Amino acid sequence: MGINDNGFIRGLVGPLVNRKVGNKNYLQSRPYRVKQTDDTKRASKDFGNISRAGALIRMCFGEIHQKRHDGQMGNRLNRQIYRAIKTNLDCDKGSRRLSNCVLDRLVNFQFNENCHMQDYFFIDPLISLNKKKDLKISFPEFDIKRALVLPEKCNAVVFKFYAFSFDFDELEPKEIKDTEWEYDLKYKQDPIPAKSLTIKCGEFIGSSIFIGFTILYLEKDCRRSNVLNEIDFNPASILAAFQL
Repeated sequence: MGINDNGFIRGLVGPLVNRKVGNKNYLQSRPYRVKQTDDTKRASKDFGNISRAGALIRMCFGEIHQKRHDGQMGNRLNRQIYRAIKTNLDCDKGSRRLSNCVLDRLVNFQFNENCHMQDYFFIDPLISLNKKKDLKISFPEFDIKRALVLPEKCNAVVFKFYAFSFDFDELEPKEIKDTEWEYDLKYKQDPIPAKSLTIKCGEFIGSSIFIGFTILYLEKDCRRSNVLNEIDFNPASILAAFQL
């Protein structure tokens, strides 16, 4: 019901709401509640699952992207998760999660859209999973000066990997292991021999396993090491994903 307040109308009159702001009277449409259909309710549940899964991945791989990512990274990741959960044709809308989909759709996701790993590192470390559920990360023999784009003053690099186990039903992560390979450019070994790193995942059967990958660029001297990574020079990606 509207009331007269010294010449100003306040309150609800029919489909309109009257408001007094300063010395003016404003009319606006009456707000109304939108009734959700069953389909929109199910879609909303999927969106909530996607948002929570995306936030979990971003948090866990903070050591990989180091908060040096583009401003739309969260939205891009959520869109990619949405594409992934749609691969589960057995679950109805509203009950789809990353725990029951094709995780390969998240592989090669770039945390920094403006710094794609493939534009800065010209070989692809291979990830394999053996019968003992050990992850093996394999580098071929390569020339580091030809295989990488290096920032000025860089005299060492660190190839850094993080493996996480995710329970997307309970939204609980567990770090499996981080491992890295540091190489000093001053040695000038040409070519660099092939190398393998191993991450044991045998106790995480039934989990979703993600491996994040980044390169740290260092300026080292006799006293300290400075990290040269910046917002426009920080390649970081999801290198592999498995359902164990």
